[in-house]
Amino acid sequence: MFKIIGRVLLIFLLVTVAMGAKAKSDFSVLFVNPSVSGEPFWQKVQTITEQTASQLNIKIDTIYGEGNRHIQLAELKKYLSYRATPDYVILMNYPGGAEATLDLLNKYGINFITLEQTITGPERSSIGMPKGRYKTWLGEVYHDNYDAGWRLAEALVNDTGLAKGDIAALIINGHYGSESDVRSEGANDFFAKQKITVHQQVHASWSKEQAYDKTKKLLSRYPNTNLIWTASDLMAMGALTGVKASKLEHSVAIGGFDWLGDAIDLVGNGGMSATIGGHFMMGGWALVTLSDHFHKHPFWVENSSLTFRLGVISRQNLDDYRWIVYSPDWSLIDYKAMSLIGTDKVDYGFNLSQLQRSAEK
Repeated sequence: MFKIIGRVLLIFLLVTVAMGAKAKSDFSVLFVNPSVSGEPFWQKVQTITEQTASQLNIKIDTIYGEGNRHIQLAELKKYLSYRATPDYVILMNYPGGAEATLDLLNKYGINFITLEQTITGPERSSIGMPKGRYKTWLGEVYHDNYDAGWRLAEALVNDTGLAKGDIAALIINGHYGSESDVRSEGANDFFAKQKITVHQQVHASWSKEQAYDKTKKLLSRYPNTNLIWTASDLMAMGALTGVKASKLEHSVAIGGFDWLGDAIDLVGNGGMSATIGGHFMMGGWALVTLSDHFHKHPFWVENSSLTFRLGVISRQNLDDYRWIVYSPDWSLIDYKAMSLIGTDKVDYGFNLSQLQRSAEK
């Protein structure tokens, strides 16, 4: 009797160990969310990154930078001091804090990928390029902000239906010296080429409330404004509220970045003219490349960057992208199919039409 019980227990233990071994992750990644928990855009980035990790058998932890370079560095130090060192880190550098952050990762010898090109000028010269001063900096995953700023401006101009000489624009940026400046550079160059008047450019720190306040003040100063370009959907929504509060007698074309669900709905009901985005996929895409790196694919040995183009959602193509709002189950996307392992491809085909096809399966 005792022998039978012993055998049963032994079998149970062996099965449990086997199941545990099967469930063990291939490797670990720390994802540094630069914002606060629940912030619409970065929460979507985080959710998609975690879904990708689940499909690719990756252990993933998340910490938060809370929108501040000092807090992000402190949280990263705390994690690396008291937790098991991850195999990889995915993070976005904050202007003014890049060197200290990369020095810390270099100290621990951790391979890492950065999201978005947020560092410019002397700070960029100091940290250099991936695989230079920081050997474990595998590369950068980013979109072309200049191109995106240009194309958003173009979409807004087209939506006004006005002659170029009749358009008067405002530009609302995010932070000083960040990627929003590159976005606005693209917009400014487009407006200049089209000889469109830009009354003023202001910064609203990515804040819906600041965008609202500044829009009201600017419209009292420039009441003939009929186009407002913004560097984020949240600021676009703030600008829209500001336009309504100003009770103008003409319509205003408004657009932003991020493809937030509310912004896409506003494009549908006429509140906004366009939103440009798709970059919420960048964490998931970065994780696909890290899985390939872990399994010895040479992409990050042979390359130091991976760029992709954002997409514009306007009233003309809105129906093609409604799944982003109404199909929130990001596990429907086949992240494994994006891998280069077992293929003869040398470059990733990350694009938004690919995502749409995946989501519709």
